[in-house]
Amino acid sequence: MISASVLNFRIGILVPVVVRDVFGAQAIQYEFLRKVKADVKFKKGSRALDHGEVWLPNTIEITTRLHKSITEQVRLQWDGKVYQIDSLNRDPFAGSLTIVATRVDEGTGNEGGGSGSGSGE
Repeated sequence: MISASVLNFRIGILVPVVVRDVFGAQAIQYEFLRKVKADVKFKKGSRALDHGEVWLPNTIEITTRLHKSITEQVRLQWDGKVYQIDSLNRDPFAGSLTIVATRVDEGTGNEGGGSGSGSGE
């Protein structure tokens, strides 16, 4: 079991909701569900090549207790920024969940830049 003393941060869980605009087109918005306690660490040394440019994505590793509400479809909010889940590793014996997530630029939908505030806090 994870010790409560290592869960120093609170991260928000944002769930996808399908909405329709005034023209009837569907879009996905993320709405705040709840906050959970977690340990957050920056992943160092990860670099990506995009259109011939090397850039450093803002990738974090989050460790928290197992939560049914955290799936690959949700987004996470921490420190005023929104993160898309890249991978989940559930450990039912330890009761823990390890998540690797990359920051999302909500203005363009691209990963790795800008600051998104999410919704509902």
